[in-house]
Amino acid sequence: MKILVVESDRILGQTTQSVLEAQNHEVILKRDAQSALDILDNNMPDIIILELQLGLHNGVEFLYEVRSYPEWQHIPVIVYTLNARVLDERFGKALNQLGVAAVLYKPHTSAKNLTQAVGQLIPI
Repeated sequence: MKILVVESDRILGQTTQSVLEAQNHEVILKRDAQSALDILDNNMPDIIILELQLGLHNGVEFLYEVRSYPEWQHIPVIVYTLNARVLDERFGKALNQLGVAAVLYKPHTSAKNLTQAVGQLIPI
């Protein structure tokens, strides 16, 4: 599986990438929304793992952009975020409307839970 990880924190991004590559996934790591959008034109991932707090653009804005293109609407998205309170207060309703496949919270989600969430999205 090709997985796009959009994570602004360098260490968390590299850790997520290492966990997924250990499971034989191809991982594209981007640290901001714009570079992640740019990669979608030429490198269609099977899954997107998305942090919501990305600096200039938040993850929900990124997701709205992704869902606005028919060829990207089918890509499953796992939100993998640090701040549950911000998610619930600011983004909870929008994420439901945008068809997020799963929401995982850092640092409470283990590597095993992350790989299980990805595994549930892999077609048999």
